[in-house]
Amino acid sequence: MTELISKLEIKRIHHYVQKIQQVTQRIDIFCSALLLQAWRRMNYVFNRREIHSSLKRRQGNCLRCGRCCHASFKCQHLEYDDKGLSLCKVYDRKPLMCSLYPYNEKDYFFHLKPTCGYKYDDE
Repeated sequence: MTELISKLEIKRIHHYVQKIQQVTQRIDIFCSALLLQAWRRMNYVFNRREIHSSLKRRQGNCLRCGRCCHASFKCQHLEYDDKGLSLCKVYDRKPLMCSLYPYNEKDYFFHLKPTCGYKYDDE
């Protein structure tokens, strides 16, 4: 009987450890995305010319998954159509930082880079 109780306790502890790992991973992604947002804006202010020239090397297309729009904070202007593709409600006047993403090979949210439709020559 004590063996069964200890197995149940181990199972419960394992479950809590998994939950803590999931929460920690979400916090890590959120914090790194938030730092990237701050870095993107500062980099744009000081390197505007370089950024616009690097955009000429960008290849591919937006896949309209909407993941970059929710990378740090959920965008209030994002909706999804009946096919599950994202739609920007303010597309004609959306913020410049949204239009530029990713503006060079370093400007990816690390957890989104493998699935982003945009790529650069030197990747």
